[in-house]
Amino acid sequence: MEHQEIQFFFETPIQIRFNDIDSLGHVNNTIIQEYFDLGRMHYFKSVFTPNIDWTIFPAIIASIKTDFVSPVFINNKLLVKTKITKIGNKSMNLIQQITDTDGVIKAVSHSVMVGFDHTTQSSIEITKEWREKINTAEKGSTEI
Repeated sequence: MEHQEIQFFFETPIQIRFNDIDSLGHVNNTIIQEYFDLGRMHYFKSVFTPNIDWTIFPAIIASIKTDFVSPVFINNKLLVKTKITKIGNKSMNLIQQITDTDGVIKAVSHSVMVGFDHTTQSSIEITKEWREKINTAEKGSTEI
């Protein structure tokens, strides 16, 4: 499975826990998704503010596709790399990779997040403020 070379500006180190391991000695596939969640949270905290109120965070996940490229074992040292590649009117495309510290790709996630108003329970446009902050954080590499 080939994956394109992407420049990531956000990395989150992951500590593998003993209970992340399944009966085959690998990190379980459901845990891999939790690692992507941690990377995504770290990304938004870094881009916006360390004090995000997650109960009113104005975006939700609408779609996730994960490719499991190589097994992860308890002694691996992992990084979750996160990037927003495109911002539409109401949605954002993210790509994430889990790699070991040698750069070997272990898993890749493609996800779509949608602007969301928790009060009205409906989609909303991605604000100009968000677009500017994300584009600045991504050093102008995000398609807007």
